[in-house]
Amino acid sequence: MEDWHQWYKDKYGYSASYSSLLEALVKTPTERVQLMKGFFEPTSDEKELGWKEPTKAHREIAKLAKDGYIRVILTTNFDRLLEHALEAEGIIPQVICHENDIEKTTPIVHGNNITIVKINGDYIDCRFRNTTEELDDYPEQIKNYVRRIFEDFGLITCGWSAVWDKGLIDIINRSSSSRYNSFITNVGETSSIMKTLATSRHGEIVQINSADELFTDLYEQVTALERSNVSRNMSHDMMITRIKKYLSSELYNIEYSDLIEKLGTEAYDKIMTEANYNFALTPEQFSAYLDLHHNAVKLLMDAAILAVRWGKAHHIEIFGDILVKLCTKPFKSGETFIEGAQYLHALGATLLLNAMGIACVKYKRFTELNNILKLSVPAENFMGYYRSTLLYLLGSIHWEYKRLNQLTGLNYYYPWSFILLERLCSHFKGCFTIDSEYENTFYIWEQLESLVFGYNQCYILGHFYVPTGEFTRKKIEYKVRHNGKEPFTIFFESADKLRDEWEPIRQGMFGGSYDEYKKILDQAEEFYNRTRRY
Repeated sequence: MEDWHQWYKDKYGYSASYSSLLEALVKTPTERVQLMKGFFEPTSDEKELGWKEPTKAHREIAKLAKDGYIRVILTTNFDRLLEHALEAEGIIPQVICHENDIEKTTPIVHGNNITIVKINGDYIDCRFRNTTEELDDYPEQIKNYVRRIFEDFGLITCGWSAVWDKGLIDIINRSSSSRYNSFITNVGETSSIMKTLATSRHGEIVQINSADELFTDLYEQVTALERSNVSRNMSHDMMITRIKKYLSSELYNIEYSDLIEKLGTEAYDKIMTEANYNFALTPEQFSAYLDLHHNAVKLLMDAAILAVRWGKAHHIEIFGDILVKLCTKPFKSGETFIEGAQYLHALGATLLLNAMGIACVKYKRFTELNNILKLSVPAENFMGYYRSTLLYLLGSIHWEYKRLNQLTGLNYYYPWSFILLERLCSHFKGCFTIDSEYENTFYIWEQLESLVFGYNQCYILGHFYVPTGEFTRKKIEYKVRHNGKEPFTIFFESADKLRDEWEPIRQGMFGGSYDEYKKILDQAEEFYNRTRRY
């Protein structure tokens, strides 16, 4: 038989169609499911050939969803290829196959993962729709739900002719204009239905060669745009959004680690491009290097604050490795430096450490903070050819305060405190109600860092000393002028009341012992009183 379609028409008096053939073959929904399974579930031989598996388009869509670019997929297909592609990326989608599923699902705008709306159902569910009569209209609950999606989201169509989906076309046409663009893709000549649809949606017709090519190009262009940093603010905001997403679930541990390590490497590379310190330090050079280092670690600082606030211990631990790396400074044969300039290499790491210190105090992450403050940096680092504690390298102020005032144009007893306070402030917008709360937390961190420095014996040659800062003056001001009601005063005085239950001690700082804390505090107080500047 050369023309089966003609034979069917001659025999039965009408043309063969999907719906008529289906009605002739099966009589019940259960029989329909059993018939359809063979079209969607691969046999062993088909699996070996790669048939009935997700296509490249499915896999690229899954990647876009994983990176947060696609939030909802509406499909007329019954198969589970999209679900399989998403699961391969570690994503378990929220799937709506029937109007009864809607009330049980999380609203799309609040869901962490992508939502798939299978408007015609799933092939393994007896309730799926696939005859012409069934596709002409949908239950009211489905209509309202899908209409809201078309109103709230932009639309990209692919692999959809719209010829058989009269009910779905009606929903789209009855939806209010979307806030976002629509792109109606098409292979070959565009049908009048698709043209009308594009007009009603104020969208564009886009000619494509295939779905695989469309979504491959789309994924590559979106990721290239992010990498190229075409818009600094857009890139920063997109990166912060990704970090928040990765912190939300253990499913993203690998992606999170890869991203933070990448940011650390990029910061290190930016710093190393100017890591030549064979010059006499001037105010202009100090300002330029401070800006260079701050720009290099800005995104890392914001990421670290998020990790401290929302992450688990392993999310924070990775920043310790980055701090160590930022302190390293491989020396080249014949390389020299002029005393004072080499300390510029510590600027980026110092900013990052202080951002983490403030965040850890704010969010009571003292265990994680203590672990970072115990780290050491191998040779070669910016201080020389020997291993040094991280806190010695970054907790010490390497320039005498008068020299630092000259370099910065300031006139403070503790200029480094004011430099840090000002530089870090913008990174904590939204974390503190008012600036005075930020300042209190900064000074708590500054003294806590000083005490841990002494407790961990980060000083050299066995001669006890601890870093000082503006906190030595503020602790007097807070107690005298503010009647001891500022958070700084309350924080440290509560140690004497709570003793081993004081939060830093309870979480393991100072060996988990109030007596050890008190011992180092008494030594430090004597040093503060002896060296305080007025």
